[in-house]
Amino acid sequence: MEQIASIPVEISRKRLLRRLGGSRNCTISARVKAQIQKAIREIRRRARPRAIYRVLPIKDVDGSVVLDGGTPLDSQRLADVLNPCGKAAVFLVTMGSDVDCLIHESMENRPHYGVVLDAAASVAAESAAQYVQDTIGTKLNGDEATTLRYSPGYCDWPLKEQKKLFKLLPYREIGVKLSEAALMSPRKSVSGVIGICPAKLAKTSGNACVNCTRRNCPYRRNA
Repeated sequence: MEQIASIPVEISRKRLLRRLGGSRNCTISARVKAQIQKAIREIRRRARPRAIYRVLPIKDVDGSVVLDGGTPLDSQRLADVLNPCGKAAVFLVTMGSDVDCLIHESMENRPHYGVVLDAAASVAAESAAQYVQDTIGTKLNGDEATTLRYSPGYCDWPLKEQKKLFKLLPYREIGVKLSEAALMSPRKSVSGVIGICPAKLAKTSGNACVNCTRRNCPYRRNA
């Protein structure tokens, strides 16, 4: 089990605009620009990102992925991604409860700005998840690489499977809780699985989007 206590808070303006529904060439008013800049500053100030992860052997892949200890993850897409992998990292990262409080207060008093804050926090959480993946990557052998990461709720992987991941991690150590409906608190938290496989197979085998027919899916990732 590994814990990461020092994670940079990165918020890409381009990704934030995309999350807010803006296109590449859209015109942004001075007011919205000011809100975006303020939101980025506030999230950076209030966020306390922390993460934990655990690398486990994959025991079997046949329609579902079975991790060491007998934990089956029920997703054909995930099984396809992890088919060439001998092990996988189960991870959980959170931006902390202060971010949730900030967003909640803004939604009550300034809902339009609250939406910008919420989007900025989501971008920061995804960036933190990428940092965790990059950290895992630095500890691999030279002939190994990571697949893309997948979280419960993506593709055909049911959100309720989040409960299985939480059984594998000491989530309380970083202040995260899981509801009966499999929703995380703090809300700006990300859990998931990252496959570890031979480097030459990571790019193609590690992307379920390659074989997916939903060409217009907003979550589609390039090969």
